Amino acid sequence: MSDKPSTVETAKETIARLRANRQQRNEVATDAQQPQFKSVSQPKTEQPAKRASKQSSGVNAIERKNAINAVIQQLLHGELSQGQALKTLRVEVLGLTQDQYATLAKVSRKTLSDVENDRGSFKTDILDRLFKPFGLRVGIVPISTGIK
Repeated sequence: MSDKPSTVETAKETIARLRANRQQRNEVATDAQQPQFKSVSQPKTEQPAKRASKQSSGVNAIERKNAINAVIQQLLHGELSQGQALKTLRVEVLGLTQDQYATLAKVSRKTLSDVENDRGSFKTDILDRLFKPFGLRVGIVPISTGIK
């Protein structure tokens, strides 16, 4: 075997690395926001809303499974489109940005954006690649909610 470390990273390792980096950034940001001394002259200003994926914190396995099941139910009942479901899963379950998730799923960020915004028509292999991190793949589902 070679002494050189492998550059291939599994999906779980990638997710763990990204979460660790995000946690470290949040800790640094929190430390930077802590004032060393109180200043009377600085008025408090509201900060602009952050993007959803940057606000999201990681979820445990039970919460992840419940979130995935809730999205699947909404998708089956026609309450969410396929793109909305993917975006909800990406943000709420993984808390990743489009760039991070596109890298993980091995698609371009534009392709991910187009799917999430329900633009275009994509082959099932692309859609399967996008839903695979959640243990899902594209299939045939009834179009009527009355069919079980």
